[in-house]
Amino acid sequence: MDFVKPGPNKRVCAFLIDSIIGQILGVLVSASLKFNLSWPVWAVYILLKDTVEARSIGKFFVGIQVLDEDNNPAKAAQTILRNLFMIIPIFPLVEYFVLLKNAQGRRLGDKAAKTQVTDLKPEVKDSTFLWISILLIVIFVIVQLAITFAIISQNPEALKQA
Repeated sequence: MDFVKPGPNKRVCAFLIDSIIGQILGVLVSASLKFNLSWPVWAVYILLKDTVEARSIGKFFVGIQVLDEDNNPAKAAQTILRNLFMIIPIFPLVEYFVLLKNAQGRRLGDKAAKTQVTDLKPEVKDSTFLWISILLIVIFVIVQLAITFAIISQNPEALKQA
């Protein structure tokens, strides 16, 4: 497989999709257990998201894949190591700026795991994924606000406890 550097919008869009999936899983687990495990569930999902064929659901959607130094799909251990950087608070933003500055599009997690992300669909414009990302963020914020207001309306004394 040949390496083709994907644009940053594809990578951000893939991360947003995966992050939203992780958030949804966290809310579902928390609701079923009646105990807030949203962040730990999200973190485990983010760590493991690329372990199958070196692609997450988000990466599959946008057409990118994690490769090792020999341009083969990265091994599960490599993908977990590279994703470890993404569960540290604020670090996804740091990783984004590192990604933009690196000529090969490698972030710190890629350097540590000796991986790189390749574009499997270079014919699809990167700018398309900017608009998809903006739409995903808007939807995510609206859903988060709706969930917050629903929880508050069902349990108004929770505000007094906070």
